[in-house]
Amino acid sequence: MFLFDPGESPYDLRFRLLGVSVRVHPMFWLVSFFMGSSAARLGFEFLLIWIGCVFVSVLVHEMGHVLAGNAFGSYGRIVLYGFGGLAIGSNRLAKRWQRVVVLLAGPGAGFILLAIVLTALWIRDSGEFEGYLDMLRASIGLTPGLAGFPRDNLYLIMIVNDLIFINLLWGILNLLPIWPLDGGQIAREGFVATAGERGVPQSLALSFGVAALLAVHSLLAMNGRNFLPIPIGGSMFSVIFFGMFAVQSWQEMQRVNAERRWMRDHWDQNERW
Repeated sequence: MFLFDPGESPYDLRFRLLGVSVRVHPMFWLVSFFMGSSAARLGFEFLLIWIGCVFVSVLVHEMGHVLAGNAFGSYGRIVLYGFGGLAIGSNRLAKRWQRVVVLLAGPGAGFILLAIVLTALWIRDSGEFEGYLDMLRASIGLTPGLAGFPRDNLYLIMIVNDLIFINLLWGILNLLPIWPLDGGQIAREGFVATAGERGVPQSLALSFGVAALLAVHSLLAMNGRNFLPIPIGGSMFSVIFFGMFAVQSWQEMQRVNAERRWMRDHWDQNERW
């Protein structure tokens, strides 16, 4: 989710997976802890389940980017940090369609992980599987709740619920045209392909508009007024989350426009000389 490589620390967790170097910054654990702190009300083990699901899901997401990049000859490494992670070096590709494929591979890997989990649940107990489908439908606002869902294995239910939330909802969110999410980078590729250099500020304007709209929706939803018919609930976290992206997009758009004006003015001066 962030585009900069955080500095190394003596507390980093390091390992290799499928030949890919992985580094986990301590901030990843800290942010995951605070994001899932509400789960601790059910018991500390549910907080650990949340952190484990976040770790596996984000790692799979970034591995999707890296493996897709490897297929095109751009070899990367993974850093997990803050709200998400980085697949550094996986998208250094000359062809636009290859870069877009690499960007799509991250959310796609999460969708595949969730599909594997749901398939395993169906094989385990096809009769109970409908309950998990209800859980998925409820997460995206298609059903109001989980009435009648079997609750004999609360640990499994929480694992599946967390994996649906992270891999489905976060995956869909990550495809929104908000910079620097994967969808925002894909949108920039599309705008630049059709409008050249003007496409960069255009993509940032779209990013600002979408993020600001979702921030307003989240703020209103906190007071029980859903501004948009979407399953994004109202919470101070979502207000800050989307508000932060709106501010970041606006600042980046101003910077890009200032650079374009400076280059245009300099070019005009050089032409006169």
